[in-house]
Amino acid sequence: MSKSECGSHGGFYAASGASGSNDGPSQGGTAPFLKAPRSRARIEPIIPCCVNQLLTASLVDDVFKVRGIVVSQVSIVGIIRKAERAPNYILYKIDDMTTKPIDARHWLGRSKAKQELAPCPVGVYAKVLGILRGSAEVRILEVLQIRVLEDMNEFTAHILETVNAHMMLAKAQEEAYGQSAPSAPPEAAQAPEPREVRPQVIQAEVLRLIRECPHQEGKSVGELQADLGSLSIKAIKDALEYLMVEGHIYPTVDGQHFKSAD
Repeated sequence: MSKSECGSHGGFYAASGASGSNDGPSQGGTAPFLKAPRSRARIEPIIPCCVNQLLTASLVDDVFKVRGIVVSQVSIVGIIRKAERAPNYILYKIDDMTTKPIDARHWLGRSKAKQELAPCPVGVYAKVLGILRGSAEVRILEVLQIRVLEDMNEFTAHILETVNAHMMLAKAQEEAYGQSAPSAPPEAAQAPEPREVRPQVIQAEVLRLIRECPHQEGKSVGELQADLGSLSIKAIKDALEYLMVEGHIYPTVDGQHFKSAD
């Protein structure tokens, strides 16, 4: 095993709802899996992401989404800020400097060889492949594989892959919605909606107001709505979501107050 792997699993399959390993906490028996040995797990793509996207992803029906794109099995690259060993797992804090670090939990299982694996060192860049878990308030990355970067070009490549992947997925989603969306009735088509204002203009104005806000807790959605009275609350929230995904702003005391990340 390469010294850069520092406790990673040797390999895994990106199968839906599983890490390709039986080393996680036991769920009580394996009979459900033995009843259908020929069934195939649906293969899901591993989507490169930044930590900010994972921590601000929306949670709908137990599914995490970034700008409407489902994210479950992901890859991130960042600095290991902390590594704590527990009896059955290693807890890392991974920081890619797009927001606060994310907790990443690497289950070791009961294998003696894996129990003796040393955590990756603190202060190095690592690439983590895992599954995003948690709730609207708490997010954690269940690690499938973690390894130390030996070439910093991998960090640059990951950034480019993240941008490209989300652009491609967003384009595919727009095309799919465009082909399947039903025609709106004339009444709906005539409903007042501030579509004439370009999203880029709204985003720039929202970001400007957040940057200029002197409050410690940041700018609230209500304040933004009062300042931008001609815009719908949906347009403002869409702009906030975009700015969070891109790493320009972050939530503070709750999901209604935001500060600039600059």
